[in-house]
Amino acid sequence: MKKLASVCLLSLLFASACSPHKSTSTKPIELKPAEVAPFVDKPTRYVREIQAAIQRKFFIEDDYRGKTCEINIKMSKDGKVYGVQGNGYPALCEAAIKAIKNADIPAPYDDETYQQFKQAVLLFQPS
Repeated sequence: MKKLASVCLLSLLFASACSPHKSTSTKPIELKPAEVAPFVDKPTRYVREIQAAIQRKFFIEDDYRGKTCEINIKMSKDGKVYGVQGNGYPALCEAAIKAIKNADIPAPYDDETYQQFKQAVLLFQPS
């Protein structure tokens, strides 16, 4: 049976904490990144929005637990990912790449945010 898990997402210098989530349903969790506290800086808020978009599409098998996959992405100004390269546990990387390609990643807020995230590293580490 497939389970939904949290994804650790690292982007250049910015990191977002993650915690495991177990579900017996294959339906994605609805996360609301827009409800992030207003005092959180733009890069942190954008990392959380990317993470939420990917989590909604990322389903794992039990054998992915404890494995890792590092994904290098290139993103356009509209949030579309056009370059993806994975390194790590092959099956996990395949699932992660599929989730990234299917995710509705929002456009960065402004050019400054885009410059920070146009090339990013995503770390998938299901627990």
